[in-house]
Amino acid sequence: MLPVLALAGGWGRAAAAPPEPPSVQTTRSSQPAAPDEGARRLTEIDAALAEQRFALALERVHAAPPPMRETPAFQWRAAQAYFNLGAMLGQSEVRTVPGGRAGRFVDRWLLVELQSEPDRFLCCPPESALYQLRQALDAGLDEPAAHVLHARIWQRLGRPQVGLGILKSRAAVLLAAPDDAVLKAFADLALDAGALPEYLRYERRRAELHPEQRETILFNACLTAAERYSRAGDEQLYIQWLDRAAHLRPNDVETLLRLADAEWAAGRAEQAVPLYRRLLTLSPDHPQRGHILERLADSQSGPPRP
Repeated sequence: MLPVLALAGGWGRAAAAPPEPPSVQTTRSSQPAAPDEGARRLTEIDAALAEQRFALALERVHAAPPPMRETPAFQWRAAQAYFNLGAMLGQSEVRTVPGGRAGRFVDRWLLVELQSEPDRFLCCPPESALYQLRQALDAGLDEPAAHVLHARIWQRLGRPQVGLGILKSRAAVLLAAPDDAVLKAFADLALDAGALPEYLRYERRRAELHPEQRETILFNACLTAAERYSRAGDEQLYIQWLDRAAHLRPNDVETLLRLADAEWAAGRAEQAVPLYRRLLTLSPDHPQRGHILERLADSQSGPPRP
């Protein structure tokens, strides 16, 4: 946790300056910071964030006077810095809060979630991404990137379902005219939450947003879907999504090999053989050439062997 530096008197033994008249003290203490002072500080913080100097960005946030650094603009930037430093919850604690409710702020703690015991909550302090971001959101910050960061924090905490729920609660606005970061967040959270059809839908929208990258985005999405179905033991859908990937990139030899092997393992030599032959045409010296030739020979003598 970075220290928050405070100005303090009593440096050395020099004689103190004569006190100012009360009217002058009141005027100076109540005078708000000039608008351009806040803008200057935000510009400096943004520069540190852009340079990925996240500790420096926090130092600059903390260097701002308390009323200023407790505004949504500064809290939003503090949240970004803490997130990139890995401080999702900071030095969190489990605390007893009678009558508490998850999501509320109590005594400079954010009650993150209820634990198994009554009135016991996982809490995070101000020195954390979630605390700072929630403060900014509760104060009216409504940037799409802020809602994406909120979801990403829960993803980092191993709770992608919560993060996806956050995005879905703002879907009407976030998906009205989304940029790539928003669609990527929806896709990533859906994938991590096990919502594969939703993941594929968001990836298709990303492909529409980037026509020049359409093939790459869809190809990678097909392979991802195939891998997930394979892990789930769904052989048929594994083959179907590999086949879609192969149609997008018919000359990708590794995809052809995976699809041919899957067809062979499913007992469909008539589907596997043309794929093996095409693979050898594209890559005559493929490392699996001997294995492929054996299977081609086997296909001439009877049912495929595993």
